Amino acid sequence: MKVLNLFAYSGGSTLACAQGGAETCHLDASRGMVEWARGNAALNGLDKAPVRWITDDAHKFMKREARRGRRYDGIILDPPTFGRGASGETYKIERDLGETLSLAKALLSNRPLFVLFSSHTPGVTRIVAENTIGGAFGPKRVESGEMLLEGAGTTVDCPSGIYCRALWGAPAGRPCSA
Repeated sequence: MKVLNLFAYSGGSTLACAQGGAETCHLDASRGMVEWARGNAALNGLDKAPVRWITDDAHKFMKREARRGRRYDGIILDPPTFGRGASGETYKIERDLGETLSLAKALLSNRPLFVLFSSHTPGVTRIVAENTIGGAFGPKRVESGEMLLEGAGTTVDCPSGIYCRALWGAPAGRPCSA
């Protein structure tokens, strides 16, 4: 399985994919975050795992991947509300998410397994995510929910964002664990 992790930050999802045996492409615009993720891989004994570590603008990278004919079975997206690239590019989720999803769709293999989207942007609710992700990718099923930080010793949970996953299926003999 090949997975593309966009806006990959410090690598939690990349390491989970690598530990599960996936070939993973970790992409973030910040060189410091990519180096931090590589360090996290080493700390977890995954420094020899099949991970491509890329520092680049997500849209520029996806356009090149499409021209190269590279395809992925799963794509993970955690775009920022606002971000700035190394060359001064800006990313605003309200303005750029549609293009991000269109470029990501072009990179899905002929038999995709999942697209996992998360957001910490106020206004991007789980219903908005379901409609946006479902409309962009047309999967067999869409699931979503709210991410909560659960307080120890308190009954108050703190909302920290939403997740949405588009699912098509699972590899033969394996449940889908996207």
